Amino acid sequence: MVIGVCIILMMMTNETQTDDDDNKMTTTAQPKDETCETLHNHNGTKLNILAVGRTPTRLILITNDFYVYDVSIDSIDSAINKLYLRTKPIPLSEKYPVLYNNDRFYFMKLMNQIYGAFIATDVDNSEWICMMTWAYQTAEYGINFNIEENKVYKGWLYFREPQIVMISTTVTCAYYVLHKNNYGNVQIGMFKCMGTNRIRDKAPMYQMIEYRNFCYDYSGQKITVESDGCRSANPVQWPVLKGFTDSGKFYLFGQYYIYIFDENVVHEQGSSYPVTKRSYDSFFNCGGYIPSGQVSRSFFLWIIATIIVLLMILMIILWCILTTKRKRTYRSLIHAKTTRSDYEGVGPRNRSMMLTQKASMRSCNSIKPKKLSSNSKSIIKPPIVGGGRSTTISCGSTPATVRTGFNCRNASSSSNNNLNNNRFKCLTPKIQSSRNR
Repeated sequence: MVIGVCIILMMMTNETQTDDDDNKMTTTAQPKDETCETLHNHNGTKLNILAVGRTPTRLILITNDFYVYDVSIDSIDSAINKLYLRTKPIPLSEKYPVLYNNDRFYFMKLMNQIYGAFIATDVDNSEWICMMTWAYQTAEYGINFNIEENKVYKGWLYFREPQIVMISTTVTCAYYVLHKNNYGNVQIGMFKCMGTNRIRDKAPMYQMIEYRNFCYDYSGQKITVESDGCRSANPVQWPVLKGFTDSGKFYLFGQYYIYIFDENVVHEQGSSYPVTKRSYDSFFNCGGYIPSGQVSRSFFLWIIATIIVLLMILMIILWCILTTKRKRTYRSLIHAKTTRSDYEGVGPRNRSMMLTQKASMRSCNSIKPKKLSSNSKSIIKPPIVGGGRSTTISCGSTPATVRTGFNCRNASSSSNNNLNNNRFKCLTPKIQSSRNR
C-alpha cells in the first residue's frame, strides 16, 4: 500500500513538472499575444472589439483591426465568469479570405461604413457574421457572411436612431440593441427577422421588443427592466460598448467593467436580478488555458491515492483488533495452564492426603457416631481389597480407617467401580471399649 501511494505521488509530481516545463517551453517559443493583451489591459479607451458572439459550435471574437478568435464554446467559464482565449488570433484575411477579399467589404472597411456587427444563427443552425451599415452614412446595404458555406450575402441597412450597440444573442435571426435616451439612461430592445427566419433570404427585421429601461431596485444591488421610467428613480447609466449572451447570461462590456446578469431580466418585467462586475484583466485570460485532460488525470490520481490511504487505515484498524483479541486469548491460555500446573505439581501422596482430609470433613458433617453396647469387644476389620493403603483419621473422638483407593492396579473391574463410588467410605471404625480390660 505504501509503495502504491509513493508511486502515485511520484507520477503526479512528475506530471506537474512536465506540465510546468511544457508551459515554460510554450511561453518561450510563442511570442506574446499582443491582441489579447489589449483586451486584458483595457483601461477605458476605445474597446478593440468589432463583434463577439456564440454559435452552437463556437465562440467568435473579431477585433477592430480585423483579427479573429475562433474558440470552442467551453472557452467561457460561466461559473467564474472567465473567458479563455486558447489560441492566438488569426488575421481575417487568412481566416475568411472570401470575406476579406469581397469588394463590398473592402469598400465598407475603407470608408469606415461598418455601423455595427454581431454573430447570429438562423433556423438552419447556420452561423453568420453580420455587418450592418447606417442609412445616415450610405445608401448601400451591409453584408452577411455564411461561415459554413464560406459565402457572402447581401445584408441590412439600419434606418433608426444613432449611437446604438448591437448585442449578439443565441436567439435565431435576432440581436439585442442598447441605446441611451435623452437622460442618459440605458434602454434595451430586440430586433428579429420576419417570416422565414433565414438570414440568407435577407428577410426584413422588425423590433420585436420595444425599448425598456434598465433600473436598479430599491437596494441598489439588483437590476430590473421597466417600460415606463424607473419606480426606484435610480436608472442604470452604464457606458456599454459591446456585448453578447451565453448560457442565459448577458455579458455587457462597459468602459471599465464587464456587467454580467441573467438574460431573463429582459423578459420578466419587474423581476430583479443581481449584477456581477468583472474587470477586463480578470475576465480575459490570455495564454492561461489549462488543458481539461490534465485536470481530469490529476483528479483521477488523487481519487486513487485517497482510496489507497483509506484502505491502509482500515487494515491498520483490523490489525489492531486482531492483535488485541490474540493477546486476550494468550492470557486466558496462560492462566488456565498455570492453574493446571498448580494441581499437577501435587504428588500422589499429597493428593491422597488432600482427598482424605476432604472426605474426613464430609464425614464430620454427615455421620454421627453411634453408641455401641458394652458387650461388644471389638469389630473385625475387613480385608483391604486391591492392596490399597489404609490411613487412620480422627473425627472428633472416633478414629476411622479410610481407604484411599489410589493403588488399584491388581483390583478387578468390579472392585474398581466399587472403589470409585465409595472411595471415601469408612470401612472399619474402631471404637475403644469402655470396658476395662
